[in-house]
Amino acid sequence: MDDIDRMLLRALIDDARLSYQQLAALVHLSSNSTADRVRRLRQSGVIEGFHAELNMTRLGRTLHSLTDIKLKESIDRHDFERSLEGVPQVLQVIHTTGELDYQLRIGCRTTDELQSVVDTLRQLGARDVQSRIVLGEIKYNQARLV
Repeated sequence: MDDIDRMLLRALIDDARLSYQQLAALVHLSSNSTADRVRRLRQSGVIEGFHAELNMTRLGRTLHSLTDIKLKESIDRHDFERSLEGVPQVLQVIHTTGELDYQLRIGCRTTDELQSVVDTLRQLGARDVQSRIVLGEIKYNQARLV
């Protein structure tokens, strides 16, 4: 990976909808050369995909929590992970080391909905559930990594 690849990555992090022509103008290459570089970055796994970032608040999910989970001893973690796919309020699942098994990011409309999700998590095999309400979030631009 060279400086041009890094410039392409920074541009795509800021706006993944840029055309090859727009990217080419930024890095002073032809559209074909730029497209080849982006394809190489995708094939090598540096770029995993292009996604839309949704605003959960505008979708009505104004209550976010970080919820720590400790599974019951008898629960298979793979089964638990698969079962979480059926809980639409679960936005992110992080498998962790240490005392707890998972940290979940949950988006709800109300505290009653959050309580319902916690109850569901217990039914799915969570032994301990600890939730903290998110008051704010600071997002750092990934472009500082390349």
